[in-house]
Amino acid sequence: MGQLIVRKEALDEIANLVARDPRVVFIGSDLGAGVMADAMEQFPDRVLMEGIAEQHLVGMASGMALEGFVPYVHTIGTFLTRRALEQVIIDAALHKLPVRLIASGGGMVYAPLGPTHQAIDDFALMRAVDGMAVLSPIDPQEMEEAISALADWPGPAYVRLGKGGEPVVTEPGFSIGPLRHLAVGTDLLVLTTGAVGHEALSAATELHESSHAISLVHVPTISPLDEASVLELIANHPKTIVIEEHMPLGGLWTAIVESAMRHGVRCDVHQASLPVGYAQRYGSQIDHWRASGLSKDGLAHRFKALIGGPSHG
Repeated sequence: MGQLIVRKEALDEIANLVARDPRVVFIGSDLGAGVMADAMEQFPDRVLMEGIAEQHLVGMASGMALEGFVPYVHTIGTFLTRRALEQVIIDAALHKLPVRLIASGGGMVYAPLGPTHQAIDDFALMRAVDGMAVLSPIDPQEMEEAISALADWPGPAYVRLGKGGEPVVTEPGFSIGPLRHLAVGTDLLVLTTGAVGHEALSAATELHESSHAISLVHVPTISPLDEASVLELIANHPKTIVIEEHMPLGGLWTAIVESAMRHGVRCDVHQASLPVGYAQRYGSQIDHWRASGLSKDGLAHRFKALIGGPSHG
């Protein structure tokens, strides 16, 4: 249910963009009867449903971008990043086109549908695409602002939508690139991205009540990473942990460690992520978070262990 809500919020914002900006085009896949029906009736030339043909969607969007449009392509994240990867690279990124890939089902949102629908490698795949902006909003407000900001962003972009229904924890005024500070402390630096940041924030709040001061920083833009700000934060904290709903390789942790090594910054950067490999068990998104130590209790335990205080389960 939550994913349907956040998808509707995203599509409503895109419909608003279509209404006020003649450059903006929406191209959808298998989104269900009635989705975007009002916008499609009002703007039949710029709100298009192309069916289950993700490679075609990206190629079509790239062609329209070459004609001066700003296409927003929307479907399930694994289909955008895996099935249409060649078109993303060759058609959109090679030509530095403003194609926006808006992905449903980020991380383990569609966990019960199995590995074909679990977007656990999307950050790695999209980070590897030259010039691709990679965004992972934490709440609906930030998601709407990110979609709006992309209307004038040069080059291609990928946006991972969360599970939906998250409380708003950010202040208005999002822009692509800068970090978002959600809690301030000196004992431990926590860097996170996307919906799982709410679990991290709950854990940090719990530890703050027991006299542990944690800096919690949301990284909405994984690429291009705000390297200067990230490295300054790492240098000013004794330990850092990166939390992400992603496989261990290629995501936010990898981007941060690569940056630190490139710039010669000594760091103690730990990671909390989904496990290596594809899911071997059935369950919901939160079930997989709990199993991977990404729920509030698991993260609180990990934070305490890193700080050096007593831990609990």
